[in-house]
Amino acid sequence: MIRTTRNLCLSMLFILGMSGCRSSHCDYAGPSEMKLPEWFTMPQGMDQSDTPVSMGIRLPQHLQVLAEKYELPNWVIYGVVRSLGAGEFLANGTVQTFRVSDEWGEDSVVVDNIYYDVPQARIRRVLDDITSKCVNADNELERQNVLGNYVVRRFGGIILFSLDRAGTLDTNLLLTTGESADKMEIFDEDHPAALPKVGWRETATHYIITEPGTFMYGNPVLAFRRTEENAIRSLSKTLLLKLSHMRKSAVDDASNQIDGEIKEDVYREEITLRMRGVRVLRRAVDVKGGLCLVEVSVPRNGVARK
Repeated sequence: MIRTTRNLCLSMLFILGMSGCRSSHCDYAGPSEMKLPEWFTMPQGMDQSDTPVSMGIRLPQHLQVLAEKYELPNWVIYGVVRSLGAGEFLANGTVQTFRVSDEWGEDSVVVDNIYYDVPQARIRRVLDDITSKCVNADNELERQNVLGNYVVRRFGGIILFSLDRAGTLDTNLLLTTGESADKMEIFDEDHPAALPKVGWRETATHYIITEPGTFMYGNPVLAFRRTEENAIRSLSKTLLLKLSHMRKSAVDDASNQIDGEIKEDVYREEITLRMRGVRVLRRAVDVKGGLCLVEVSVPRNGVARK
């Protein structure tokens, strides 16, 4: 079984720059200032496609089966899945239009049963390769060097996992203290202009969405992770609707008259999209509002119906 040679639980949470009352008798809800490394908050280049992950991560339920099969740390399993997803994943959903005509003329469109994932075969190929390298290592240090090959940045207990740059660094960051001299970004109530605008937008080359989520001061990594996953889900949902054939070739499943007043037409379409090149452009903290914000994008030419 793969173990660490030192306490990798060191600094499991972000090293947060905080000020303000911390007493349990104080009404203050959280820190008035927070400092995070810029490679995390404003990723550039290949950092946008790599995966920040806590060494102490608890895997989502749907990934538990991988943890049972592979004797690898949870952060490796999660990092592999998300890194592969940044390259390509499939988004599936059922698009439905409910056209209700009544005295108010209501007309609404919904997308439901949304899920996105990376094909299991791709995940298992990578995890099989990593496991094989660990098993064939001569000692614990060599096993740690195998895993350390996938860590390109570190900030306390937070690492940046990369499949694309595996083995490019001379130093195994797993065997360091986690102390960092990286340039930091400061979030406080005096810098609201640094926050991205929530919502959907399109450019000539990309689809972009910024998702808000509840920030948890006790577990900021989990807060950002959930918000990022929700942002990708929202991105997928919007594109499923945008690229559906709903208005061109919908099938009329039902047409009902109720008391001669309400007429409802239901149209339904199942759709799968192949999405390549999803990138995280921004992670930010709204200290005043208690929110974390994550902005993700995908190139227009990276989205296609399957």
